[in-house]
Amino acid sequence: MKKVFSIVAIALMAMSVAFAQENNNRDENGNIVRGPYLTNEFGDNWFISLGAGANTLFSTPDVKWGFGGLAVEANLGKWFTPSVGARIGYRGIDNSFKVKSGYTTMIDNGTGDWDAMHYAHADLLWNISNALSGYKETRFWDVIPYATAGWLGFKSPYYKVLNGDDREVEDEWTVGAGILNKFRLSDRVGLYVDLSILSTRHEVLAISPRATVNHIFAFVPAATAGIYFNLGRTNWDRYSSVAPKPVVLPFTEADYKALQSKVNSLEADKKGLMDELEAAKNFKPEPVVIKTEGKKQVVLFFDLAKDTLNANEMAHLKAFASKLKPDTKLTVTGSADSGTGNETINTRLATNRANLVVDVLTKQFGIPRENITVEHMFDLFGNNPQSRAALVE
Repeated sequence: MKKVFSIVAIALMAMSVAFAQENNNRDENGNIVRGPYLTNEFGDNWFISLGAGANTLFSTPDVKWGFGGLAVEANLGKWFTPSVGARIGYRGIDNSFKVKSGYTTMIDNGTGDWDAMHYAHADLLWNISNALSGYKETRFWDVIPYATAGWLGFKSPYYKVLNGDDREVEDEWTVGAGILNKFRLSDRVGLYVDLSILSTRHEVLAISPRATVNHIFAFVPAATAGIYFNLGRTNWDRYSSVAPKPVVLPFTEADYKALQSKVNSLEADKKGLMDELEAAKNFKPEPVVIKTEGKKQVVLFFDLAKDTLNANEMAHLKAFASKLKPDTKLTVTGSADSGTGNETINTRLATNRANLVVDVLTKQFGIPRENITVEHMFDLFGNNPQSRAALVE
């Protein structure tokens, strides 16, 4: 078991050194930049690797250790994200050992003390460097723990027991774990060091159960190194939400002056309206005497800055219009008082007031438009609020 602890210690040391490397994968605030990342195409981010190394084997106190043997391997894999990938592979393993108890002796065609194993496997890879430190294409050292499972078999061996029976060694399903260390040389090529340990039932060694009551597993530690090649696309794109750029319209000095002039005009209008409102609040109405000289006429009064009639004035207009004959000739004069507002505003108000009356006469009472003369003026009854009116005669 000391060898297992040694392998684990070496793996943990490799991981700590890898995380200490400078990766510069941070934003302006010093935070690690991670995904999300765009999904790659089927042909992207594949890799193959070829390597060799050494391994040993142990199962029970009855097994005499040898140095181990050569382990050669080949793998094919793909990264699905910068952190998650998978691979399939083959490892050919030689081991040298003997059984001390006498229950079993491993032999290969009579040579007596070595055998060859085969391991076909599938692995699930987790690039912990990308997962914890963020993806960086140019990182030199990546640490990748993985879980492995597969089939462990022997190359046509057999064994002998003391009673003389010959039996073939059984093959076994195997699970294990490892740490893959990748060292980038370029976009396409790099080196790797792979430390792993497999676990399988001790029957794969043809050890008699009578000799191993308390030892049901055999272990195969291995260390390999080699070269890998990246296929297809070799990098990843980080997803980013692109906001539309604001449209900046040119704004010249002439535009600014025109806008300022308009603001000043609106301010003046506002001041005029405020003055009118204040004057209206303080105004005390006086009787207005209108000399009609026997003509049929009506005077309609409007509120300050309004070109619509209230309900009372509209009733006056309708009462007047209901007594008219269809061929009556009329003159409608709209008026505004010059004491409030300005010439532009007052002209518009006087015209709109006259047009409102014409619309009622033509649309509601059938007076032909050609029978109506429309005029507008200021101060129909002098410079006072009574001049906010329309005269129909």
